[in-house]
Amino acid sequence: MFSDDVISPRDPRWLETLRRFPKHDFYHLPAYVALEADRRGGQARAYICQDARGAFMVPIVESPVPLVLQPAGHPPKDVLAPYGYAGPLSHFEGNERDSRQFLDLAVARLTEHLRLRDICAILLRFHPLLPVPLEPFLAQGRLVLHGETVWSDLRQTPEQLWSETRGRYRSYIRALQRDGYKVELDPAGQELDAFIALYHDTMRRVGASPEYFFSQAYFVSLQKLLGERFLLAHVRSPAGRIVSSALFTICDGIVQYHLSGNNTDEEGSNALKLLLHSVRGWAQETGQEKFHLGGGVGAQNDPLFQFKSGFSPTRAPFYTWRYVVDAEKYNHLCSRWQQINRTPPESLQGYFPAYRKVRPPPEPVPQSVCA
Repeated sequence: MFSDDVISPRDPRWLETLRRFPKHDFYHLPAYVALEADRRGGQARAYICQDARGAFMVPIVESPVPLVLQPAGHPPKDVLAPYGYAGPLSHFEGNERDSRQFLDLAVARLTEHLRLRDICAILLRFHPLLPVPLEPFLAQGRLVLHGETVWSDLRQTPEQLWSETRGRYRSYIRALQRDGYKVELDPAGQELDAFIALYHDTMRRVGASPEYFFSQAYFVSLQKLLGERFLLAHVRSPAGRIVSSALFTICDGIVQYHLSGNNTDEEGSNALKLLLHSVRGWAQETGQEKFHLGGGVGAQNDPLFQFKSGFSPTRAPFYTWRYVVDAEKYNHLCSRWQQINRTPPESLQGYFPAYRKVRPPPEPVPQSVCA
């Protein structure tokens, strides 16, 4: 029998439905979505749709639109995917025609539920390593291919993984090992404070936007909810200082390189190469299947993507799905945003929802030396 609903993290159907999929990632866990909702001032939800042969699920965060844009009366909400790759999950046991019909119905019912919940727009971020059929999403809204992410197939031999590593990286790794740099695995998070300090320093150095400055309380909560799925790793210099540190997650055979920080004073960027190489080896030894490094900022082919691509030639596409549920409300919010920012909002292909884009403050006008 077909059924569908929008549920909260406390609903036991969330975890029950997750067990119906061959694989999922930590982004799909109810506790993670709840943590993201708390960080954004929203509410954690999951849309689930299932029958005897198939299941479809999307974790989401419902949030009220920015206060400055809210119209009089009942303010609308929008839906954004949690940080990372909390994309739709789909599994169906049947022929291709029935599977397509099930997924078409699931996506159509999702949009109808959003309309009933007074949602004006939705943004989903698909998981590159957990693909779903794209056609039902192409039929509604806009599907945007942003670029590619990098991953390693851990079912290869250690020699194959080493051969896929960029030659210059192999030289740096050997040199650091020869000079006495050591990698430490820290599943208990004993050096969590050191990681947070390095991470924040790195975000300040690269000029990251405020959304990337996760608080200490956030990291503590993330460690608690992940439990055995949580892993920190560090590189210590010969003098005993942590010069590179990274946070990884392990879920259903997928090891995800999540966040990292480096000390540029002591071979930090090169130490990260040693760290990623070592954690990839550990992941293979413990029977994991895929090591996902992710992509560049916004999935662009930028220096971050080029850095990650030095570990593997294997790529996966990264998509987002944008759908305007209520065009009248969405256009009103965009018009209000344009009045405030004195510039046209972006199209469905650009920043979405367009009214959530934060414009940088104007640079001060230089004062004349004669003033």
